[in-house]
Amino acid sequence: MVEQDKLQVSLSRIGIGAKEYSIGKRKQAAKEKLLDQKLLVLEYKTSTEAKLEEARIREENLIRSNEDFKKEIKQQAEETNKLLKQMMEMFQNQVKP
Repeated sequence: MVEQDKLQVSLSRIGIGAKEYSIGKRKQAAKEKLLDQKLLVLEYKTSTEAKLEEARIREENLIRSNEDFKKEIKQQAEETNKLLKQMMEMFQNQVKP
């Protein structure tokens, strides 16, 4: 009877040990999966940050280009107004006797 109890205790300990081993394996697999997920997040974050920086640079270039275009249009408008003024003065001088 004592031997049988010892055998049952031993089998129980083996079962517990097997469960602990199984849990340990699953825990290790979960840690590896978590590390893989963290790596993917870091890669995504790096990629996203690079894309955002590229978008910021394009936006700055567009703003600068738009400002340059506005300056050019303003300058051309001023030159056109100046030429129109000169033409009007010439017409007025021709009309006067």
